[in-house]
Amino acid sequence: MKTLTDVQKNPRRFHIPVSFPWAIVLLGTMLLLIRDSNPNTFVVIFKPISEEFGWSRAAVSGAIALRSLVTGCLALVMGYFADQYGPRRVLLPSFLLAGVGFLMYGSITSMWQLYLVQGLIMGIAMSSSYVVVMSTVAKWHKKPGLALGIAAAGIGLSSIVFPPLATTLLESMSWREVSIVLGMITFVVAVPMSIVMIDPTSMKEQRIAKPDEHRNPFAFWGKLPGLLRNRILLAIVLAFFLMYAAGIMLSIHLINYITDIGASPLLAAAMMSVMGIASVIGRLGMGAISDKIGTRADTAVCCTSVALSLILLMMKIPALMWIAVVLFGIGFGGYSPLTPAIMAEYFGRKNLSTLTGAIATGAVFGNALGAWMGGFIFDVTNSYFWALALSAAITIVALAIVLRLPSARESRAKGLSLLE
Repeated sequence: MKTLTDVQKNPRRFHIPVSFPWAIVLLGTMLLLIRDSNPNTFVVIFKPISEEFGWSRAAVSGAIALRSLVTGCLALVMGYFADQYGPRRVLLPSFLLAGVGFLMYGSITSMWQLYLVQGLIMGIAMSSSYVVVMSTVAKWHKKPGLALGIAAAGIGLSSIVFPPLATTLLESMSWREVSIVLGMITFVVAVPMSIVMIDPTSMKEQRIAKPDEHRNPFAFWGKLPGLLRNRILLAIVLAFFLMYAAGIMLSIHLINYITDIGASPLLAAAMMSVMGIASVIGRLGMGAISDKIGTRADTAVCCTSVALSLILLMMKIPALMWIAVVLFGIGFGGYSPLTPAIMAEYFGRKNLSTLTGAIATGAVFGNALGAWMGGFIFDVTNSYFWALALSAAITIVALAIVLRLPSARESRAKGLSLLE
């Protein structure tokens, strides 16, 4: 029987099936679906936790903010570890930790424990999965756009699967028991799948890292100056930071905005569902389109779609609002597969996990800023109009940055030496 070790030691003796790269894509889809079970379930058990302990919603929300902060801070480092030691050595402990985190919900009795589990443990567990899964998928495909779109669809599917699942389970069990069920799902489904996630390098040759890297995994910090000197990389990270900061404002506050202008909660929920479906279409469609027109042009299309949707929503015309949520879902959903795809096109695949971690860090901090900014503007103005206007302006600035990028062909020679 051929084992993975056999393939690694004797790569020329074994043939890699043509279907294997697409099997990696499907595994990535499932892993991202399970990965986002935590945030998509926490929105359901948020209120029961708050009511059981008498904690304010702001206090409980702080645990979510801490999780985002931890995820953003570690994404770049986790990407580097995946490039050095392979994706499964990073994904396996991450999903094991996520499973343990779900089980630990059952013993929460104080606020600091909530922050420990949801903020720190889940933040560490989630910091690697998106970066490593998406970059691994990209490494298996010469034109990765469609493959990345399929993998990223797992994020959208998670928002469709887990909220109703958690809601149904809450009818017959406590939120603590729901968390234990999710922990079991993580152990049974995600942990075995993470073992199979390997990159093509590990199947073709034995990677021989430099001796000092084996002794000191934190040698990564010596690589940072090379990253910070590359203006193209910094421009891409800044653009995605702005894109996510603007997009998350609408994503989080859409239902509040629609109900504030007089629509029923049922209509607002329907628009949110349409936006979710459109985001899945955007991940698949924009990923495939990037293979045809390139990632720079595709990113510009996504930014234009989001900016136009924000402008249409400001008009408060019902028919245009339906068009707006579709445009927003397609554009904002399209950002996800483009995150690793644009890095692969500009800088190659050798250090793709690290580079994807860099752009993911910008995106996560953009999410944190945008979520806070939308609420702050509403508190000050008692309206979401200026939040939408600011989001549209920020997206247009991001679009301008993207359009000013040189072609990937012009910049790739410099990018290939980023982490040498």
